[in-house]
Amino acid sequence: MTATPSTGTLGVAAADRRRGTERGSGGRVWPIAGAEEIFRFLYSSLETGTGTSVAVCSATTGEGKTTLSLGLAIAIAQDLPDRRVVVIETDLWRPVLASDFGIAVSPGLVDCLLDRQPLASAIRATTLDNLSLLPAGTVIGSPQRLLRSRRMPEIIDAVRRTYDVVIVDTPAILAHSEVAVLAKMVEEVVFVVRVGVTQARDVGSALGRLQGSNLRGTVLNDIHSSIPSPIRRLVRL
Repeated sequence: MTATPSTGTLGVAAADRRRGTERGSGGRVWPIAGAEEIFRFLYSSLETGTGTSVAVCSATTGEGKTTLSLGLAIAIAQDLPDRRVVVIETDLWRPVLASDFGIAVSPGLVDCLLDRQPLASAIRATTLDNLSLLPAGTVIGSPQRLLRSRRMPEIIDAVRRTYDVVIVDTPAILAHSEVAVLAKMVEEVVFVVRVGVTQARDVGSALGRLQGSNLRGTVLNDIHSSIPSPIRRLVRL
């Protein structure tokens, strides 16, 4: 994975959140042993000081943004023991964090946005040091209004006061216009493109919706590289 300022690219490949060597709370295997250098290179290109907030976005589904969010969070938590890291799942339509980490679906973000649960009870620790999760929470119909509500920036600000690094895993930009609003609530945005899958017109449309946010760079997932094929297979989506 390579990194440049906001006009360049930040990536080569991302790790599969279902394969690897680190185990989450529910015994799930996580992808750090073979992919840690990729994520270390990425976080070294971002600000990771106290109260940093980063949104990970993509134009469409299946491009690797959730995998990137988790890999980045795990790498920071492992390498920087003085940093408390939390991942906020804002894809309220396709939530995966609760099942992948073996934790209860609720309470979560939705429950906090509806003022049904205090934020402290919705954020769950994992067995990985310094890493916590705020899962999507209770599934409801038409959740888009919640992400646009006044409560959403309040929750992000409240989490930033407690955690050093806040990573916001977003829905697909082209499917959900709320992502453009979320992107302006955080300090930095990383955009994920799956090479050979994402259409150029979709990339252009999604980037257009991110105007006004602090786009730090683009991660190119599944790009051919000089990394030996066994390593690529390990970290390929």
